[in-house]
Amino acid sequence: MLFHAAHLPSVSPTGGSVFQAVRKFVEADDIIEVLDAFQAWKQACIELEREGPVSSSVSSSGGASPRHSTTLSAPSPAASASSSTTSLATTADPKTPFEIYSLLHKHSVRATHHLADFWKCILIFFFFSLLQCIANRFEESRYACRPSSSSSSSSSSPERRALVAGGGPVGLRAAIELALQKFDSVVVLEKRDTFSRLNVMRIHTDDLEELISGFGARACYPKIGIRDRDVISIRRLQLVLTKMALCLGVQIHAGAELISISPQPSTPYWTADINTLYPEKIDVTFNTLVLATGEKSKLSSEFGFSRTVFRAGNATGITCNFSPSHTPVSSDDLVSGGRVSYLNVKFFKELKAKGLDVENIASYTTEDSHYLVMTPTKATLLERGVVKQDIADPVELVRPDNVDREKLLAFAREMATEVGIPADSDFLPMRSSKDGATWPDVGIFDFTGKTMATEPSKILTETYTDAETGSRREKSLLVALVGDALVEPFWPTGTGWARGNGSCKLLGDTLRELGPDPARWREKADVVLKLHEDHYVRLKSESYAPMSRVMGVS
Repeated sequence: MLFHAAHLPSVSPTGGSVFQAVRKFVEADDIIEVLDAFQAWKQACIELEREGPVSSSVSSSGGASPRHSTTLSAPSPAASASSSTTSLATTADPKTPFEIYSLLHKHSVRATHHLADFWKCILIFFFFSLLQCIANRFEESRYACRPSSSSSSSSSSPERRALVAGGGPVGLRAAIELALQKFDSVVVLEKRDTFSRLNVMRIHTDDLEELISGFGARACYPKIGIRDRDVISIRRLQLVLTKMALCLGVQIHAGAELISISPQPSTPYWTADINTLYPEKIDVTFNTLVLATGEKSKLSSEFGFSRTVFRAGNATGITCNFSPSHTPVSSDDLVSGGRVSYLNVKFFKELKAKGLDVENIASYTTEDSHYLVMTPTKATLLERGVVKQDIADPVELVRPDNVDREKLLAFAREMATEVGIPADSDFLPMRSSKDGATWPDVGIFDFTGKTMATEPSKILTETYTDAETGSRREKSLLVALVGDALVEPFWPTGTGWARGNGSCKLLGDTLRELGPDPARWREKADVVLKLHEDHYVRLKSESYAPMSRVMGVS
């Protein structure tokens, strides 16, 4: 943790509430905690804004000229700390993602003037590494000249409003991209109310550098990329991206799942039917829908996206997570990184002699778990009774009713011992909801088949009755797929985040080409969506790393 409550400095009431909220935001370790802390932080900044202009003791340090509204260029840290912005008591509270980001940036830096030097350094490190990275992104050419719809010359132009279904790593990355595009609203729906997925993702070098240098990820998770570690648990990556997205003004709802959408009859937007775990009512209108709902997405098929399947051979994977052990382990006994059979013949021969015939295996130790992933042969699974019947179809082979769960756990525990995971490391519990039932975090899956969508995006059109003129007008809805919903990664090549991140950038490029006025999207759709499809073809065929690199072997 970066902070400890017992060592908090005494602060004045003006900046103290912001500091306390930021401390909780930095320390928050699950989605509900993060969202609650962010709301407190945002509200504290709004209250500071309503108090009026920054005091002379603060503004004298920078000498920046007054700003009376949210501008379309990212504020520099100096300007944010020293500007004399008109109080929000005389205007509206911030609503667009960029307005929210600007508010947080300004008043969080302002709060450091009330802290002791040591704590000021810590707080400044967090904000200047994260928020300044975001400010730098706003100044990039791909984002700098893209105003929000509400500020465009035509007052009748619809705003650009986005709904992202799925709060996994790629869904959150898509939301960040849309916020950087200065959308008027970006809303993310995540059906889980806890981040519990501990499986490890490999992040390739360029993508890791972007997270650290381009988005300030190390401010949210200091251990990312340390000692050339290019792996991170899905849960940790979700936490990092959630905090980034919130800092950019994205609205995130946990325990909320998109069921269907319908066009509003008298506005240029669509509305959503949302199933929630909590009693809150979520009202959202949008004209951009991003589906980040995974490779088994039912929503994508409901919107007419078809998928093709590529299958080669038969291969079954097993993943499991064990609690971090307190038992010292010799580095000679613990398999760290990956091993493949053709490069470690002796090791795999010894396993086979024990009836543990696997083609490759990888083990990673993170602060959350001992993570183990392996590809046992079909013969081994049958001999050990992990699968009950010999079924030719590899998908049907590992369906739940053909897997003996107890024998799967026993097999995973035996393999864990072979790679050096201590016996006192129990299976970590997996849950789909914060207060729901738990089960051992062990999974078995087929990864020989890879599905991919035949197209990455489409535009749907409807008509509505203009409330002011009573005339019928046409409106457009952009529906786009990202991440596994677009192209399922082939696990051994470690392309999950690489292609997911790439698909979000392609979405951003598509939106930039469509322009800031949704009323004109239809006339540009044929050319722009064809370009999106051409780039998608290159994305799904790109090779990122050889097998030996992915498995962590030199």
